Amino acid sequence: MLAEERRLFIAEWTRESGRLDAGDAAIKLNVATETVRRDLDVLQRRGVVRRVHGGAIAMERFAHEYTIPERQNLNPEAKQRIAEAASHYIPHEGCVFVDGGTTTEFLAPALRNRPDLVVVTNSVNLAARIADSSTKTYTLAGYVRPTTLSAVGARTVEDLSSLNAVVAFLGTNGVSPELNFTAFDTDEAAVKKVMIANSAETIVLADNKKFGSIYPATFGIPTDFDRLVTDIGTDQRYIEQCGQLGVEVVAA
Repeated sequence: MLAEERRLFIAEWTRESGRLDAGDAAIKLNVATETVRRDLDVLQRRGVVRRVHGGAIAMERFAHEYTIPERQNLNPEAKQRIAEAASHYIPHEGCVFVDGGTTTEFLAPALRNRPDLVVVTNSVNLAARIADSSTKTYTLAGYVRPTTLSAVGARTVEDLSSLNAVVAFLGTNGVSPELNFTAFDTDEAAVKKVMIANSAETIVLADNKKFGSIYPATFGIPTDFDRLVTDIGTDQRYIEQCGQLGVEVVAA
């Protein structure tokens, strides 16, 4: 196989899965791992991948923010299963924080008609889906980002800072290979950080497509969360690493 042909295979595998392990690719291609590493160096110079420990990540996984319709069409079945699993941890009474995002929006049916529950959210979509029920719904003040329809900014952080929750349910744009939970927008990351700080228990919802993606703003690491709810398609390495750090992992 010619070197350029080999690099095309490597680039395609990286795009498909988001992350490529150099050792695994070497076995598939029947070449030395060092050969794959040199190929990854070439692809990085071309802007196709970014080298990370043990392999590479597709550059398209970096800092691309999907629109709401695009996110709604990404892995909807997995997001539905994740939300159904996470809904078992909704308390019967008290206050819960629910972050904006297409995955957390799937919690809406389980949050409706809970008269002893107060839902605090920065998500316009989620508030609209539950506010006409008997559940007490509190929408946070702030600037609403058009790409997420979530309130963010100093007003949102200030509003949230005086509130406390039994449980916080958070989404994430990406989870890096180093297990940094990241968001595209620094203001959205700031809101997530306050939700984490002001809740007794924190649950993060992330489907398998989120792992291996990196966005500009880190808002948490595994030890910031009590529980990770994901799906069975998530790379077992991420599940094991989170478990080793003391995070309870639920795979729906």
